[in-house]
Amino acid sequence: MNKEIRFYNLFSLAILGILIFPVGLANFYFGYVLKDSPCIFCWALRINMILIGAVALLVVRFGFKPKYIALLLLMAGSGLYEGFYYTGSHALEDVGQGFALPILGLHTQFWALFVFFSVVVFLAVLLFFAPNTQLFKNYSLNTLQKSAFYIFFIVVGSNAVQAFISTGPLPYIGQSNPVRFSWNLKESVWSMENWNRLFPRSVLGIRDVGEPLKLSTLPKDNDYERSPLEITKALKIGKKEELFLKLNGAITDLSFNEDRAILTTENQGLYLVGNDLKTIHSHMVLDSYYSATVGSFVGADFNEDENIVIMGNNKTSVEITPNKNANALKNFPYFLEGANSFDEVERSRLKTSRAKNYYVSAARRGAKFTYLISAPNKRYKDLIIISMLNSDKQVHGEFLLELGNAKLKEKRKLGELVISALALKDNKLYAFSKEFNTLLVIDPTKEEILEVYGLPKEIKNISAGGFRDNELILVSYENHKNILYTLNF
Repeated sequence: MNKEIRFYNLFSLAILGILIFPVGLANFYFGYVLKDSPCIFCWALRINMILIGAVALLVVRFGFKPKYIALLLLMAGSGLYEGFYYTGSHALEDVGQGFALPILGLHTQFWALFVFFSVVVFLAVLLFFAPNTQLFKNYSLNTLQKSAFYIFFIVVGSNAVQAFISTGPLPYIGQSNPVRFSWNLKESVWSMENWNRLFPRSVLGIRDVGEPLKLSTLPKDNDYERSPLEITKALKIGKKEELFLKLNGAITDLSFNEDRAILTTENQGLYLVGNDLKTIHSHMVLDSYYSATVGSFVGADFNEDENIVIMGNNKTSVEITPNKNANALKNFPYFLEGANSFDEVERSRLKTSRAKNYYVSAARRGAKFTYLISAPNKRYKDLIIISMLNSDKQVHGEFLLELGNAKLKEKRKLGELVISALALKDNKLYAFSKEFNTLLVIDPTKEEILEVYGLPKEIKNISAGGFRDNELILVSYENHKNILYTLNF
């Protein structure tokens, strides 16, 4: 057997492989025996496999031509895209969850990815060992090569029968949740409901939420009288002063701890300062894109080990420890500035469920839990509070805040608020909204609002806040300056 015949025999075996196993098995055994009906995505993937087989038959019949190889790569690329799109909807489900029948413990959408990936790899191997042959040479087919054609038409014909019975002729198309296969047409469901969803309007789909909130951005309305909540009590400003510390951006969090305080900025800066906010003791600027990406800082606190845990707006945290003798060269990957003053301990990603399509705008660490609050975006507007167990950095709970003692105005929603600062005192959360200058006092155990206060509209842009002993300190980023407000509380 010469190299040319061997090459086309291998192509024929590849055709038989893709037709008998993924396409034929799904059709004859899963479809007719197990009564499994493909969903609209499964049909798209199966059709792509059939098209790959059809183009491969052209190679066997008419010879090795560049345009056939180009078509194979296009079909494989299309299948990989469809497979990733489909798998992305189910890949992060819990163990045992998924869609359609599992094969060796994995659901069919994963195996579609495997098939199309195998097509690309197998094609590369075949081309690597392809003989130098005339591109347009005609020759007679042997038995193996003819069998690829026979199997192709049998499998495609059977798939056409199954498609007609379970899906129907145009304009009917596949269903998202197909009923089990039946030879009785009365039990089949022919539907057109997926036409409106056939062409996605966004490449990112449900994750198209826009850019995360910048805490330095001025609110649309900072008048608490137009808050979505009815407010009968308001706080007053006791003192106003400009913060003259040399920082690299707008302050996004303020946390007091005995004789020290932590300031974070929108540009990944962290500053250890005196309790009076007059002196910088040390600072660092994180290289956010090293390892797990850490979003703009929205919260920072000391933990029980006297390390500092910083939360990014993408729910990724980094733990660092102050060290006057830090090795700057060793710490080069972690810090853009301050590599000689801090060591990085670890980075952690918090995976959520209800809040997975939200960034967070504020975070505060308590003795047992760290609390995060979702930031509304262009697609989702719920106000969600997330509690993370500090011991393992995993989600402890996610809840939609109950009104409790608060009252919504008619046709208004709690999600209109944008919480830009969060404080924790006496087991109560104090959530400050830059929109409508509204303060919510929250019981995180009961998951409800205890009290609501208005904040003076002279505070133009709340970006951080915290308690210094019994003083309430708010930071407002105004005219490119960090302004401190002490409020009577």
